[in-house]
Amino acid sequence: MKRFKNKKMLTIGLVTALVLGLGGAAFAYFTTSGGGTGSATVATPSNLSIHQLGATVYDSTIAPLPGNTYSFGYEATGTYEFGNEITPVASTSPLDTVVVDMSSWACQSGSGATCSTTPGATFSVPITFDIFNPASPTAAAIATDTQTFNIPYRPSSGTCPSDTTAWLDATTNTCNHGLLTPITFNFSSQDFVLPSTLVYGIEFNTTDYGTPKTNVPGPYDSLNVGLSTEPTNVTVGQDTAPGNVFVAGTQGDIGPGEVTCSTLGGGFAQYPTASCSPTEGFGTTWNIPAVQFNVSGTGLSDLYPGGPAQPINFSVYNPGSIPDALTAVTIAVAADPVSNLVESTPGETDTDVAGCYANWFTINQAPPINGSVAAGATWYDNPSGASIVMPTSASNQDACEGASIGLVFTAS
Repeated sequence: MKRFKNKKMLTIGLVTALVLGLGGAAFAYFTTSGGGTGSATVATPSNLSIHQLGATVYDSTIAPLPGNTYSFGYEATGTYEFGNEITPVASTSPLDTVVVDMSSWACQSGSGATCSTTPGATFSVPITFDIFNPASPTAAAIATDTQTFNIPYRPSSGTCPSDTTAWLDATTNTCNHGLLTPITFNFSSQDFVLPSTLVYGIEFNTTDYGTPKTNVPGPYDSLNVGLSTEPTNVTVGQDTAPGNVFVAGTQGDIGPGEVTCSTLGGGFAQYPTASCSPTEGFGTTWNIPAVQFNVSGTGLSDLYPGGPAQPINFSVYNPGSIPDALTAVTIAVAADPVSNLVESTPGETDTDVAGCYANWFTINQAPPINGSVAAGATWYDNPSGASIVMPTSASNQDACEGASIGLVFTAS
């Protein structure tokens, strides 16, 4: 597959079925399957890669992503694993990615009013995402992924007019002490189909807690898991046991205390979050981790002439060592520049699909991003707001049956 400067390539495989309409006239009916990834040089700092996301089967994240949200700190509460029991939407597709919203309170130097961070500065921390059988959450995980993430330090203090220890999010005009940043775990190589219910856990080590604890103070001591509120922020799938979370840690700090009023038992276990005093428990606003599960595939279905638009969701990964600006991602159907025939592989005219024209498909573009991708981080937004539709045409569109329609992603 060729590479194009400032372009990403992704092929959607179109699988067809022929359906008889009223009066017996045959017309093409398209359903989609497959997917792919592409990479290309964007500007000079790094080689961004883009990945089209499949369907979301559970989502408790907050959209649009705020500058920060309520969060749960591991070092502060004696925790080393935190999670929840959920019921995702049933799917036979294997798990692709899991996104967790982390809240970074670490400053590159100083703290409080003296907090100072060079824009784009990050720190590295290994984080594990575990999936357990809900009948035995203390047993070995049935699926797990560990990655080392480059987490951004929170921005410097001094930009918030009402709080000298906070930073100002100009987009929402809010003052924050932490920075919400999504991290993406990749399960695509494990061919793991989610069970009907599951328990997940987010695990990382801090100075005094973990398996093993680091015994060395570091910015990970100021790293939290972002929280959302149920049922408001559970938009896909279900929280199996509302008002409860799973946690493992030190009894003196966690229970009774930060999370629960119950006595903490051994291992990774479920506890109620209701408040028993003004200072204990999560309280009546039931808080859960902000997490999203996505299965593999293109996330498109029933794409046919005159049918509804189907979403095109994507993530952008920066494997480089410095941040890379990302203001927008635009998408186009790959087309032969002379004939306007659809190309299965962008830029390769020998993959032209005879009789299938690019102008038979319409792309509704994602809104501007106006941000940046931190070093080693993934920019992610689902839904992206982008979609593809196949309007009805006076022309016979049957030539598109069985075709692979190439998409060209352009980053700027």
